[in-house]
Amino acid sequence: MMFHKYKNKIVLFVAIMVMSYSSSIAQQMAENTDSIQVDVSDPISVLFGERKYDELVGNVNSVSGDELVNYPAISVEESLAGKLPGLFILQNNGNVGENNFTTYIRGNSGSYIVMIDGFERPLINIPIEQIAEIKVLKDPVSKALYGGSMTNGIVLVTTKRGFKNKNEFRATIQRGIKMPTAIPEYLNAADYATQYNKAIENDNGGIMPDGAGYTDEQIAYYKDQSRPYQYPDVDYYDEFLNNSMNITRVNTEYYGGNEKTQVYFQAGYQNEGGLEKYGEYPLGMDLINLRGNLDANFNDYIKVLADFSGYLGERSRSGKFEMATLSDRRPNDYPIFAAQDTVAGTASFKDNPYGAQAQSGYIKETYVQMQSTIGFEFDLRNVVKGLSIKPTFAFDIAHQQNLNKVNTVGIYEIAEFDEDGNPLTLNELQLENLATSQTLGDDNYSKRWALNIQGNWNRTFGDHKVNADLLYHMSSLAIARTLDDYNKTSISGRAHYSYKGKYNAEGALAYVGSTSYAKENRYKLLPALGAGWVISKESFLENSFVLNFLKLNGAWGITADGTIGNRLWQDSWTINSVDNNAYKLNSSVLLNPAKFSRIANENIDWPTTREIDINVEGRLFKHFGFKATYFDYLTTGTINKLNNVMPGIIGGNSYLPSVNYGERALRGTELELSYFGKTGDWTYSIGTHMTMSKSEKIKINELPDPNYTTVGDAVDDIRGYNAIGYYSQSDIDNMLAGNGAVPSYMDPSDIRVGNIMYQDVNEDGVIDKYDQEVIGNSTPRLMYGANINLGWKGIELYASFLGYGQYDRLINNTNYYHAYDTRKYSTAVVNGLPNGNAHPMLTTGTPVNDTQTSSYWIADGSFLKLKNVTLSYTLPSHLSETIHLGEVKFYVYGTNLFTVSEINDLDPESLTAGVVDYPLFSTYAAGLSISF
Repeated sequence: MMFHKYKNKIVLFVAIMVMSYSSSIAQQMAENTDSIQVDVSDPISVLFGERKYDELVGNVNSVSGDELVNYPAISVEESLAGKLPGLFILQNNGNVGENNFTTYIRGNSGSYIVMIDGFERPLINIPIEQIAEIKVLKDPVSKALYGGSMTNGIVLVTTKRGFKNKNEFRATIQRGIKMPTAIPEYLNAADYATQYNKAIENDNGGIMPDGAGYTDEQIAYYKDQSRPYQYPDVDYYDEFLNNSMNITRVNTEYYGGNEKTQVYFQAGYQNEGGLEKYGEYPLGMDLINLRGNLDANFNDYIKVLADFSGYLGERSRSGKFEMATLSDRRPNDYPIFAAQDTVAGTASFKDNPYGAQAQSGYIKETYVQMQSTIGFEFDLRNVVKGLSIKPTFAFDIAHQQNLNKVNTVGIYEIAEFDEDGNPLTLNELQLENLATSQTLGDDNYSKRWALNIQGNWNRTFGDHKVNADLLYHMSSLAIARTLDDYNKTSISGRAHYSYKGKYNAEGALAYVGSTSYAKENRYKLLPALGAGWVISKESFLENSFVLNFLKLNGAWGITADGTIGNRLWQDSWTINSVDNNAYKLNSSVLLNPAKFSRIANENIDWPTTREIDINVEGRLFKHFGFKATYFDYLTTGTINKLNNVMPGIIGGNSYLPSVNYGERALRGTELELSYFGKTGDWTYSIGTHMTMSKSEKIKINELPDPNYTTVGDAVDDIRGYNAIGYYSQSDIDNMLAGNGAVPSYMDPSDIRVGNIMYQDVNEDGVIDKYDQEVIGNSTPRLMYGANINLGWKGIELYASFLGYGQYDRLINNTNYYHAYDTRKYSTAVVNGLPNGNAHPMLTTGTPVNDTQTSSYWIADGSFLKLKNVTLSYTLPSHLSETIHLGEVKFYVYGTNLFTVSEINDLDPESLTAGVVDYPLFSTYAAGLSISF
C-alpha cells in the first residue's frame, strides 16, 4: 500500500518520535525504573578479542540474533535491512534462492566483508536461527587486525554456543504466505489499441493513414471479448501468477553442557516458492541446514573449539519461464491457446508463458555447503602471566550444480478463423521436442581454507591495563575454472592501553601480502591508531545525575585492497576463435592464432584508503542514549586503464596496461538516539538511527577537456539535460532558422511538436554534453531506521522502519515508464510519470530526442517502509509448567506492510522487481516456539 499524500508528515513524525533500539549502548533493560542502565564496563566481542565497552576506541554497532528472528525470511540480508547504522541494504528482486541485494556500508563506494566466527565466509547461506549476534566494525582500528581488504566495514557474525550447567531444547515452526508488494499495471487490449493509434497519428502529423492502426470494430472486439481467439486480451500477471506463495520454517535447537563441555546443535528446514500458477515446477527452494558448535576444556590450560555447519538446498524452476515475458508481451499479441491444449504464439514470440510454465520441463539447482572449524586455546600463564595462544583452522567447501530436463514447447499460430472468430486452421511454428534425459548445466565449486594463529597478552598494573594481540593469518580461495587461487597472508599486531578506564589508546600494524601483485609489490604495511576519553569518569562528571555516560573516540588508519584481479602484472594472450582469422599449416585443419589481450605492468601497487572516524556517545538520565559520528575516507591509486586519458593512436584499450590512477573521497555522518525504560508492567525501547554520506570524484579516467569535467562530482551523480518544456511549432521554426539551440544527437528536422525541449546552458546554440549538469544521484545518500519494542506482561510488540532518502531514479531506462515502438504500454502512458510529468508523446519508432537522459525522467526515489511487525505472547510460566514445558510463545509476523513514496505503481526499492524479475514481497506468518 502506498501513501503519497501524507508522505512528508509521516516521515517527519517517524523521524522525530521513533528512536532506534540498535544504539550500541541501549542493549539491556533492568528490572525497575531506578536501575535501568547499561553496565558500560561489560566486555563486548571485537575482532579477535574482547574489550570493555568504555575502553573501546572504535566504532561498533550490533544487533542480536533474537531481534533478527522477528523477520521471517530465508536471507539474513533481508532481516538486517534498517537494523544497523550505516549498513545500506536494498533488495533488487524477490527471486527465491538468489543473492539479490545491493549492499554497502556508509556510502556507495564502500564495500564490506563478512566474517563468521573469525573467518571470511559468505553471509547468504547462514540461517538466522544460528546467529547469536551481528556486529558492524566501521573504524580503521577495529578492522586493522584483518588487513588487506579495503572495505568500509567488517560484518562480524557470531553463532550461538552451548550453556554451562544447563540443558535446553527449543523448537519453532512458522507458516505463512508472501504476497507481491506491487504488481506492474499495463493497459488492456482495447486501451492499448487506442493509445497505439495515437502513436501512429503522432508520427503522421496528427493524421491516421488509410489502412493503418486499429479500427473501431477491432477495438470493440478487444473490449467485449466476444472473439477471444481472434482479438485476445490477456492480463499476463493475473493469468500466470498466483496472488501469494507459501513459506515454511521449522527450527530445532539444543543448548547444553557443564563446566567442562558446552554444546550447541541446530537443525532447520525452510521452504518458499510457488508464485507461478501453472506447471509442476514453479520457482521455489527447499533448504536444510545443520550446525554443531563444541567448546571443551581438556584441563585448566587447554581448551578446544570444534564447529561444523552444513547446508543443502534445492532450487527448482520451470525450464524456460522468464518473468520478463509478462511485461514484454502485449495483451493482444496472441491468445494463450490456439485450440484446446494447443499453445499459441507468433513467428516473433514463441515463448508463451503457459508453455514455459507447464510444458518446458525443469531446471533443478542443488547447493551443498560445508564449513568446519577446529581450534585450541593454550593458557600460558605459568610461562608468562597473562599470555595465551589460540591457533584456529577453517576449511569450507561449496558446490552448486544444475540438472536440466528442458523441453521445446510446440507453438502454433492461428492461420484462419471461422465466421465466429474461432480457430479454423493452425500453422505449426515450433515443433515440440521432449527431453529424454537430464543434462548437466552449471557446475561450480569453491574451496577455502584459512589459518589464524593468535597470541594475546593481557595484564593490569594498578591503574594501568595493557592488552596486546599478535595475529598470523594465511588463507586460500579456489574457485572453479579460474586460473589462480586467491592467496593472502598477513601478520598483524595490536596494542591497547587504558589508564583508570578513562584514557584509552590503541594502535595496530598489519603487514599483508597478496598474490594479486608482482613480487616487488606483494606486501604492504598498514597502520592504524585510535584514542578514547571517557569524560564521564572525570571528577567533575562522576556523580552527575544528568549525564551518566559520555565518551569521545577518534581513529585514523590506512587500509588497502589485496583482492584485485589476478596477474594484472603479467602479459596475457587469448585464442582468437573468429573463423576468418584461422589459418592452415601443412594441414587441412584450421588453426586459431593467439591474440594479445593484456599488457603487463609489474608496478601495479595496492589501492589504499585513508580513514578517519570520530564519534561521541553518551547516556542522559539513565534512559536516553545518543551517538554521533563523523567519517572521512580518501581512496587513492584505484586501478584503471587510461583509455580516455591516453590518445587512442597508441593502441587503444587492449594495449594499455592497468595502472594506479583513480582517486575518490567519501564523507558523512551518523546519528543514533535511543530511549528505554520500564513503568510498572510496561517495558519499552524506542529510537532511530540515520546515516548521511556523499562521495567525490577527485581523479578519474576522463578525456581531458577544459570545458567539461566530472571531477568534483559524486560517484553516483547523474548528468543530463535540463528539460524546460515541449517544442511548439514556432520553437521548431526558430531552431531550423538558426534562432534556437540545435540538438547535436539527431537531425534537427526530425524534432516534432510535443517533443521535450532542453536548456542550452552555455548558450552556444547547440544542445550537447556541455549543456549537461548534475540532475540527480543514483544511490541513496541517506539511510535511516527505526525500531520500537513494547512489552506488557507476556505480550510483546516489535516494529521496525526502514527509509532511504536523497535518492533519485532515472526512469527512462525501463520499459514500464517509457513506452515506444512495439513496447507494451503500462498505465504510465495514461496516468503519467511518478514525478508528475506526462508520459512523452507516443511514437511507433524510437524517440531519439525524448530518450535523452534529462531531468524529465528523474523521479524522487526516496521511500519509507514499515519493514517488520511482530506481535508475540508468552504463556505464563505456571501454565507452561503444568504441561511440562519451559517457554511457550506464540507469534504473528508481517513484513513490508506499507510504503510511503512518490513512486506508487512499482515498489520504489526496486523498479525492475515484477518487471524483469520476481516482485518484492510482503510476508504474513504465524509461529509457535516451545522450549523444555
